[in-house]
Amino acid sequence: MEQAEQPRSKLYALEGLVRRLPEVSVPKRHVSFKEKFMWTGIALIGFFVLTQVSLYGMAAGAGQTAFFGQLRFILASHAGSLMELGIGPIVTAGIIMQLLVGSKIIGLDLSKTDDRALFTGVQKIGAILMGIFQASMLVMSGWYGVAFGSGAGIFLIVQLTIGVLIVVYLDEVVSKYGFGSGISIFIMAGVAGTIFWQAFNPLQVGGQFTGAIPNFFGTMLGGGNISDAFFRPGMPNMMGVFATIIVFFIVVYAESMRIEIPLAYGRFGGIRGRYPIKFLYTSVIPVILAMVVFANIRMLGMVFSPLQGASYYLSAPNGIFDVMADPLRAGIYISVLVLLCMGFAWLWANMTGMGPRDVARQLDRSGMLIPGFRRDIRVMEWVLGRYIMTAALLGGAFVGAISAVADFMGALGSGTGILLTVGIMYSLYQEIAKERMTEMFPAMRRLFGE
Repeated sequence: MEQAEQPRSKLYALEGLVRRLPEVSVPKRHVSFKEKFMWTGIALIGFFVLTQVSLYGMAAGAGQTAFFGQLRFILASHAGSLMELGIGPIVTAGIIMQLLVGSKIIGLDLSKTDDRALFTGVQKIGAILMGIFQASMLVMSGWYGVAFGSGAGIFLIVQLTIGVLIVVYLDEVVSKYGFGSGISIFIMAGVAGTIFWQAFNPLQVGGQFTGAIPNFFGTMLGGGNISDAFFRPGMPNMMGVFATIIVFFIVVYAESMRIEIPLAYGRFGGIRGRYPIKFLYTSVIPVILAMVVFANIRMLGMVFSPLQGASYYLSAPNGIFDVMADPLRAGIYISVLVLLCMGFAWLWANMTGMGPRDVARQLDRSGMLIPGFRRDIRVMEWVLGRYIMTAALLGGAFVGAISAVADFMGALGSGTGILLTVGIMYSLYQEIAKERMTEMFPAMRRLFGE
């Protein structure tokens, strides 16, 4: 008896609109290492140019401070520019679409080419709509000092939406012609630049060097109190520098931690292999999603006053003095962040084909089994579930905790920013190494499925 064909998703009603959207074409040939490097650099330069384009129509003195605070590092947001919203609308739309697909509400099968293309197109539309919504929230809250219904207010919304649209296509260019994804590259570049500037900034404010390291040497040579260089409040200090270095090495070590499950081919018993399960199974994705949730709560709090109190407790205390001033805030923040990261790690593993059932099916289709257990997909799923979901939950808790603790210690560029930068750099290194290998040995492209 033939299996009934799955009904088409109702989202196909948007197919006509999706087809009309401009799209970066998929490369019809192998993109060389030099070309990928070039396109990644062009997209990055374009992004930095946009961060220097100021919004037109703001009231005098408005929009100069960062609306998202410490979250601006994760969202690649730059105050008062076209990149005010950063990657927030794109990631928010991605979260919504992943949840809808994973819960099978919209009936898309991402293993099918047509469904995957529709998913990408609808996500692009969602990012634009989310950009309009978030831009409207900022203007409505009076952040730019103009009325929501005024010509200046509408023009500001248009500018911010155009900024989101440009980031969508820059991300698409990097994803198809460059290394990694544009969103990851933008986050990494922004955080790395911030860390460097906060550590080495030679400018002086109030007789003190702004950068932590110049201030340290200036204090030593001037015969000042060394503890001031380590714990000065409100400005980058040496405690933040050491916290940054410590977090960097902890995350690098955690990225290398893994457990390997032995495998064997069912048809050829002598051929064995291993399936690696990383401790950071879902990488830094959970903390990105958690921070986007915090950013949206902060934005809604500007319009809906009951959420203002929540946004205060969902923003990280920056430095030991902030933690000591309000320990309750620090405790609530780290607790909520860890729980959210664990929840998002579980969701991401189950909704993106990384769960025990999906992995068991992939291994079963390739003819592999776990030695010591009978070949049954349900048994394989049970064995994998013991390791995969444990790694996902513990990894999610780890990235949430290390992010919060780094913020409490005053790490440069924010704890979450450092965490994301290390994770992105690690993934980028692996991709570049693979690309160099395929450049030297073209026959290996088939092994990687290219």
